[in-house]
Amino acid sequence: MTHRFRWSHALADGREVTVTRVAGDHEGGDKPCRRYDCRLPDGASIDASLVPGDTGRLDRDGERLTVVVPDGADVARVRFGTDAGGTALPLLDPTLGGRLTDALRGDGEAARALRANFGTAVAAVHACAHALDVEGIVALAEALADASGAASDDLHARRYPLCRAAARGINGLAVADPTAFEALADGLDSVPDIGDVDALDALGDLVAVHGLDDVRALGYDLVRLAHRDDGRFRAYWLAALARDRGIDAAREVAGAGGDDGDYARLKERAIGADYGERGAAWRALCGPASRRSRETFRYVLANACYWTGEVGRTDARADELCYDGALAAVPADLDWVRVRARYERARAVGHRHRSATNHALAVAAFERARETAEECPDDDVTPWDPLYSRTVVASNAHSARGDHAAAVAVLEDGLDALAEYDVPEARADEITHHLRGQRHERLALLARDSENGAVETHLDAAVEHYEAAGLDRSRERVATKRDDARREGANGDSRPRASARATPTPRPPSEDRGPSLDDIPDLHDALTASDPNAVGSVDPGVVDRDPHEPY
Repeated sequence: MTHRFRWSHALADGREVTVTRVAGDHEGGDKPCRRYDCRLPDGASIDASLVPGDTGRLDRDGERLTVVVPDGADVARVRFGTDAGGTALPLLDPTLGGRLTDALRGDGEAARALRANFGTAVAAVHACAHALDVEGIVALAEALADASGAASDDLHARRYPLCRAAARGINGLAVADPTAFEALADGLDSVPDIGDVDALDALGDLVAVHGLDDVRALGYDLVRLAHRDDGRFRAYWLAALARDRGIDAAREVAGAGGDDGDYARLKERAIGADYGERGAAWRALCGPASRRSRETFRYVLANACYWTGEVGRTDARADELCYDGALAAVPADLDWVRVRARYERARAVGHRHRSATNHALAVAAFERARETAEECPDDDVTPWDPLYSRTVVASNAHSARGDHAAAVAVLEDGLDALAEYDVPEARADEITHHLRGQRHERLALLARDSENGAVETHLDAAVEHYEAAGLDRSRERVATKRDDARREGANGDSRPRASARATPTPRPPSEDRGPSLDDIPDLHDALTASDPNAVGSVDPGVVDRDPHEPY
């Protein structure tokens, strides 16, 4: 696959410039450059100039521009000004353009160089997207993820924001209709090692951040979306209305859906639904509830939103939207849903920032979840779960700064604090082994100048703990590092080095950096995912506490 030689650039007033890369001998030789031909709309009154500081030459002949970008310029941007505003067209020089072509053809070294040039994989996608169609954008994401563990981490953390940016974009990373949006989501979903991407959840993510209007602007029919798959977009829709416009707006839409049925029967089914079916069961009750009292509808919508987020557990911000909807709808006397929604929202925010290595924000969110649980008078929410997540993220933050001693102290304090809680036995074993494995891995970094085999001893212990916790990728990664340390020790060098990898699994720690995202289990992993059979049953959120309640 190669990137495009011709594409359109939208101006602020809606008109388009046709851009053509002119191939030829000028792209090689002693003074290589890239030449671009830009055709302005007929009769257009458009200002065009290079952005100050960018290297290149722009010649204009009426409605035709010729832009020459010399090698070494990296990117030259042409600024177009109209009465409606300005836009900028980025144009790559021969070196970056060649790297893009080579990366799309499977050249891992070119993909790594492209990422290094722009700083991150996501920045590279944004910078190169103007010359790519949707298929090309997906191919570039796959090439970057395949070539670098750091790139796959970056794309994993920001795959839903990429879809969100495309939905709102005008040029570059931009889609214009549902077909293109879903092609992008499905394409990213097919990229190995960056996680699942679901189009409905990507739309929920868009609604969570920017509201419903952007979904309509893409050309979607909200009613049709509400009936797709398991119907969870209905919860996203109603949650956004409750959050942004109030409970009456959500009630009006729920009542217009044509839903009918026996309220008592559907309520009984929702209350008794299996864990995985609770979101759908409560969503089905929203229509009938809208035709009863306002408080009844609030009760049902709060549960529908909460359970859609709780059961879904996506990496998109759709879950946070659901918890926001639950908090906007919850009646005054439905404390369980209110507390649980606050708790789960904080955890979801924490895991989102954790994945993006926004350590301070993740720590703050997990601390909010822990404080919410500590304030709860019963066992419906557990303070030890966010404490565990906070411990791992805080220790990674210290190691990311090279302070492994502080990271060890955080892990030891976390182990001591967790010992004060009544953690279910199986979870306690997993969590303890995970944190002890992290501790030994940091201790190995601190012992790297030792000549008495301490590095190998700590890495052996880390391998054993990761194996006991079921963290296979971490076990394999540290086992490789241990083997490297042993080989180097046999050669008289006790300092372990980061081993080279052919696969895009998360990068190993170096002498200056601690364990990577692989050592913080994903939201869906056994160490962090909700367990319907865990201590503190989830059932109280839907069980009628008072037989005389008005709902």
